[in-house]
Amino acid sequence: MKISIVGTGYVGLVSGTCLASCGHHLTCVDIRPDVVNQINRGVAPIYEVDLEPLLAKVVKSGNLTATTDLCMAVRETDVTLICVGTPTIGNEADLSQLKAAAKAIGEVLATKSDYHVIVVKSTVLPGTTEGTVCAAVEESSEKRLGDGWGLCMNPEFLREGRAVEDFNCPDRIVIGASDQRAAQVLCAMYEVFDCPKIITPPKTAEMIKYVSNSLLATLISFSNEVANLCVSTPGIDAREVWKGVHLDRRFTPMKADREQPLGVLEYLWHGLGFGGSCFPKDVAALRGFGQKVGLPTAILDAVLSVNAVQPMQMITLLEREMNLRDRTVAILGLAFKPGTDDLRYSPALPVVRALHEHGADVVVHDPIAMTGAQYDPVLKKARFAQDWPSALRNADACCLITSWPEYRAIMPQDFTKLMRTPLVIDGRGFFDPTELAAAGVKWRGIGYTPVK
Repeated sequence: MKISIVGTGYVGLVSGTCLASCGHHLTCVDIRPDVVNQINRGVAPIYEVDLEPLLAKVVKSGNLTATTDLCMAVRETDVTLICVGTPTIGNEADLSQLKAAAKAIGEVLATKSDYHVIVVKSTVLPGTTEGTVCAAVEESSEKRLGDGWGLCMNPEFLREGRAVEDFNCPDRIVIGASDQRAAQVLCAMYEVFDCPKIITPPKTAEMIKYVSNSLLATLISFSNEVANLCVSTPGIDAREVWKGVHLDRRFTPMKADREQPLGVLEYLWHGLGFGGSCFPKDVAALRGFGQKVGLPTAILDAVLSVNAVQPMQMITLLEREMNLRDRTVAILGLAFKPGTDDLRYSPALPVVRALHEHGADVVVHDPIAMTGAQYDPVLKKARFAQDWPSALRNADACCLITSWPEYRAIMPQDFTKLMRTPLVIDGRGFFDPTELAAAGVKWRGIGYTPVK
């Protein structure tokens, strides 16, 4: 099948690369010539685990090319996926990129005779595909929906850092279709994937995406609220609490006499809150949708409220141990999660901002996100370390923000040898406090206050 994709961010480039690896012919469209040239060389403009080698392979095979020419791409393909950004501004989603893409596609369809399916993969509120997108295409094409073109809403469920894995091994594919013919085209596109395929109206598909992300965000905020309660009572370790909860057979069922924990347990663990390009904006947008229809969203309000203040738990722990003015604090991890270079809504940013406000000298390190981080205004006063030993050297405190596996190489004695004051503030329950204590390292973490 010949497929075009408008937008080459995380969703667009991963979707295009993976569909091309299935044998489809993909044309990726981006308005940035440098990004187009980079993709055509087989080099990914974003970091995502396993993406670049797969991209190089499909570019070399001829199954994927990139262009700035949207008209050509739509004219020569059967399906167009819209994968542009829909950021939330206040409580409203910014649909300007989506409208522009829909209008441009409609202008091509005005002169195209072959049947074409437009697929919205961008995350949008219920009613947007059948409303805003459909209206823009109809106006610019002067063709009513069903007159030579169909419309689908096909939400993505990709986790940053595991997006290639998630696309190639989906747990479900949701197709919100305007009509049966459009649905059949999408089913054919996904024919090679052996998973449940749910066909719904477009607005139901839109709601599935928001509910899915908001539920996971709710689990994270609930976990952090529980961890904060544990802090209030010395001796209760939130890590042990969650280990006990996780063994509930509804979370970790026994199969063939073996425990098989469910993936949802990743979200029932305390830390510094959720970030990235999806959860913060999607929960805010769903809350805004509730306000628009006149219904209260008390749970969503609480989810966002807990998440907004959670990174400051790290500052609270630090201030209990020292006056931060003129102290050197090492930050390990800048990306909002391991496996990605994405700094959007990363808890590292409010932590660094607060440290600077308290007069601290901040040195940062991340295995992947350093290049992009140098352009973030919050980090302009921070010093960038080339590796974690350089970050720890002569530091008065170390804050673990992102649980990169690379930091497993840090031994307890490394803190005592390199740091001026071996104090570790663990934002992810990453290090073993008993091992650190044996090496003379003071450990403080989210979810635990030691008994004095």
